[in-house]
Amino acid sequence: MTEKQLLQKALEEKLFSAEKRVSILRLILSIFNTVVYLIGWSDAGYDNFAIGIIVLALSYSSIMVAFEIYKKLRFLHSIYFTTIGDGLLIALWITATGYMDSPFYIIWYVSIIAVAMRYSLLETAVSAFAYLLLYLGVFFIDPQNNIDLADLLVRVGYIPLAGMLGMFISIEIADQIQDKVKVIRGESALKEAHDHLETKVEERTMQLSIMNKDLVDSMNYAKRIQAAILPSASAVKHAFHDSFLIHLARDVISGDFYWIHKTEDRTWFAIVDCTGHGVPGALMSMIANSLLNKIIVENGVSEAGKALKKMDIALATLVKKEMTDDAVNDGMDLFLGSIDTSSNRLEYASAYGYGLVLRDDSIIELNTSKSSVGGLITSDEKYFDTHSIELQKGDQLYFFTDGFQDQFGGPKGKKFLRKNFLNLIQKQAGVSSETQEENITKSFLKWKGTEPQTDDVTVLGIRF
Repeated sequence: MTEKQLLQKALEEKLFSAEKRVSILRLILSIFNTVVYLIGWSDAGYDNFAIGIIVLALSYSSIMVAFEIYKKLRFLHSIYFTTIGDGLLIALWITATGYMDSPFYIIWYVSIIAVAMRYSLLETAVSAFAYLLLYLGVFFIDPQNNIDLADLLVRVGYIPLAGMLGMFISIEIADQIQDKVKVIRGESALKEAHDHLETKVEERTMQLSIMNKDLVDSMNYAKRIQAAILPSASAVKHAFHDSFLIHLARDVISGDFYWIHKTEDRTWFAIVDCTGHGVPGALMSMIANSLLNKIIVENGVSEAGKALKKMDIALATLVKKEMTDDAVNDGMDLFLGSIDTSSNRLEYASAYGYGLVLRDDSIIELNTSKSSVGGLITSDEKYFDTHSIELQKGDQLYFFTDGFQDQFGGPKGKKFLRKNFLNLIQKQAGVSSETQEENITKSFLKWKGTEPQTDDVTVLGIRF
C-alpha cells in the first residue's frame, strides 16, 4: 500500500469517526427540541406540518446513528448530502415551528464544521454560502412572523467562523494522520526489510547447510582414504606384538600419521606430525607417506638419517619450487626408526620428533635433530644423524607427537606440558600395553575436559 493510499484510508476512518459524532449530536438535539416542543405543545398550537417535521427529524437522526448509513452508502459521502440534508432539515424545522431560539441551530454549525473537515476550502465556502441562502430563505418565508432580522444576522455570522474552525481541525487531523502514516510506512519498510533479511538468511542457511553437508561428506570420504593409507590395528600388532597405538585426530582427518614397514631383518616405523591439521595436515601426511614408501621401500635406503635427508630434499622440490618471501613453512616433525630383533638394537633419526625408553623406573630420552623435514630452512643447512641404542628385555618404547603435551585443560586451562607427560609415562612401568593405552587416553580426555582439542595426538608404545 502506497503512502497516498495509507493516508486516504486513515483520513477516511477519521472522518467516519467525526461523522458519527455529528450524527449522535444531531440525534441528541432532535430529542431535546422534541421534548421542549412537547412541553409547550398546548400553547404553541403546532399543526400537522410541524409534527411531520419533528417526526422526520427524529427518524433521520435515529437512522444515521443506528445504521451508520453514511459508511455504507457511497452517495451519502457527498458534500451535497451533508449540506442539503442538514440544511433543509433545519430550515423546515424552523419554518414549521417558528422557534428561532432552538438549540437545533447548532446542527448547522456542526454540519459546516464536518464539511470543512471532509472537503476542500472551496467546497466549504460553497456549503457556507448555501447555508446563508437557507438562513435568508427561512427569514423571508417565516410563516409565524417571529424571526428577528438582527438575531438572524448574528447567527449568520457564526457560519464562516464554524467553517474556519472546521478547516483548522481538518488541518490538524491531516497533520496527525500524515505523521501516523509516516510511522506506519517506516514500520512497514522495517518489516519488509526484516522479512527480506529473514528470507536471505534462510536462503544462506540452506546454502550453508548444503555446503556443510558436501564438506562433511568430502571430509568423511577423505577420512576413509587416509584410514586406507594408515596401517591397520592388526598390521601394528603384527609388526609389534606387545604394543598399543593412540591416534586422536583434532578434526575429521589428521595431520599426524604413523607408518610401518616390515623387512626380513628389521621393522621400520615412523611417527609423523605434519604442518597444520585437518585438510592441510592430511595432504602433507599423504606426501610424507609417499616419500617414505619411495625412499625406504622402493629405493632401499637403510639408514634412518639418510632417509630423512632424502625426504627433506624431495619435499623441498615438491612443495617449494622456489624460495619466495611469502613461502609457507610446509614441513613435518617425525621420528623414523627401525628395530632389529636379531641384534636387539634400535636405529633411528629424529627431525624434531619425540622418542623415549622406559627402562625399569628410569626414562631415557632419545636424541633429536633441531630441524624439521621441509620448512623454510634450505636442505643444505640441515643434518639428520642416525643414532643407535641397545635394547633390553622389558624395555618400553614410546614415540609420540606434541599434541598431548600442548593440550589445554585442567583446572586452570593451561597446557599439559612435557614434564607432566613424562611423569605419566613413568607411571606405566610394568603395566600391560592394553592398560597403558586406556590410562593414557583417559588422562588426556580428563585433562582436556570441555576444552577444544588443540592438536592431533599420536602415541605409539612398544614393549621389547
